Amino acid sequence: MHHHQGYWRNVRAKGLSCLLVLLLSQTTAVSQAATLTAFALLPADTFTPGPTSGQLIEAKNNRHPPFIDQQPVQGFSALIKGESGSYIVLSDNGFGARINSSDYLLSIYHIAPDFRTATGGTGTIRLSSVINLSDPERYLPYPAVRSTDHLLTGADLDPESFRRVADGSYWIGEEFNPALLHFSADGLMLAPPFRLAGLNSEGNPSGEQANLPRSRGFEGMAMSTDGKWLYPMLEGALEGSGSGLNIYTFDINEKMFVNKNALDPSFRYRLEKGASAIGDFTMFSNTGGLVIERDSKEGENALLKKVFRIDFNQLDKDGFLHKTLVADLMKIKDPLDLNQDGKQLFTFPFWTIEGLVVVNATTLGLVNDNNYPLGQARDNSKTQPDNTEFILIEVDPLWD
Repeated sequence: MHHHQGYWRNVRAKGLSCLLVLLLSQTTAVSQAATLTAFALLPADTFTPGPTSGQLIEAKNNRHPPFIDQQPVQGFSALIKGESGSYIVLSDNGFGARINSSDYLLSIYHIAPDFRTATGGTGTIRLSSVINLSDPERYLPYPAVRSTDHLLTGADLDPESFRRVADGSYWIGEEFNPALLHFSADGLMLAPPFRLAGLNSEGNPSGEQANLPRSRGFEGMAMSTDGKWLYPMLEGALEGSGSGLNIYTFDINEKMFVNKNALDPSFRYRLEKGASAIGDFTMFSNTGGLVIERDSKEGENALLKKVFRIDFNQLDKDGFLHKTLVADLMKIKDPLDLNQDGKQLFTFPFWTIEGLVVVNATTLGLVNDNNYPLGQARDNSKTQPDNTEFILIEVDPLWD
């Protein structure tokens, strides 16, 4: 851990000697258009048995809560590869806020897409298992909603990013505090939340003085390819840190942040003009990573939904990570009309696109957070909620 800590400190102190500092504009190279190679859909009205949910939200898009004795399978906020073509997705806090999500159970889902491709496939997604997150040992430093079965809800935590490590356990980045959380393979909380000194979101459950806006915590969290380091990334600018988004380093073995406090980031990332947030952050090599950027619009109003490539060894003239465009998600070629909309141009115009996975050197997987029952990116009549769509796109090679 000390070597790693010293390395990044040396990087910041002696950038010219340790990094290739690129005296380039914020984004220069433009990739050729990505191509849709696979499409699958999970219907908006997908539920699992469970306690009644949606009791604190209003009717929207012809859906009339509460949802009696069931939980919606929605709000996918992160995506990782599973085994044998399966994937694992994380649900967010449910219905968008602490005050309306106390009846939504936080979950990890195993899904099996049967992608529609050039060679066939049904374009459907099968839900193979559900893991409900729980805190039987009461590690949360504040009272959870469900004191009887200790299942965690969207009023307790807002999970937005996750990684699975070698022992099968999960590390989750959440936004309410924000914090990193450690859960077993079957969803049991294993330790109190891991906090970084000087990092407190507005409205955090502990009531601490905030220096970060609400819902701007650890939206993305990459993991080094050797499985030793987590790189949680803020969705919003930290007060006192200037513009840009901070990326930190967490030592998985030592279970501690390398950074001495929140104003001591490992890297800094600058959003494109017009972008309001990131959606996810993942690594494909020791130093190379991908970031989703988005605006806060959907459907016909959506303008900016893009994937950028970064490298920890490349900074721009202002000290931010240099970025290269990998894919414009509003301009994807679809020569085979895999989503069957009658068009050969595919757009992914969802308000929140929060799942990104590297399948291979030329294939990325993306899944939207459909914000059920609120999302309206696809239905021009504004009467139907968004489905969850899982796409694979072909891009220029990320490595040789």
